[in-house]
Amino acid sequence: MNLWLGLAGTLAGIIGGLLLYVASPQQQLRAAGPWPTRHAWWPGTLLVLLSLVALWPLLAPLEAITTWLMLLMLVWLLAPFLGAWRARVRAGRSA
Repeated sequence: MNLWLGLAGTLAGIIGGLLLYVASPQQQLRAAGPWPTRHAWWPGTLLVLLSLVALWPLLAPLEAITTWLMLLMLVWLLAPFLGAWRARVRAGRSA
């Protein structure tokens, strides 16, 4: 059960971080731009908080918060590079 809870918390954190990145106006992952809705940050926020709730019983409180923040920082560090790479691939195919 601990393994599944840890995997669920990690996946929720990764997907939530990506959803928060896609909701930003300057992102390049989606070709159509950011999500058109006004409250596009809600799904990402809920998944990120769910990730913290899933990690909390597995680790000590300080370790859970540190792991959660490191996971989000990793996602938000890699997402702009993935977006730039994807935009470059899209531009290369259309040329």
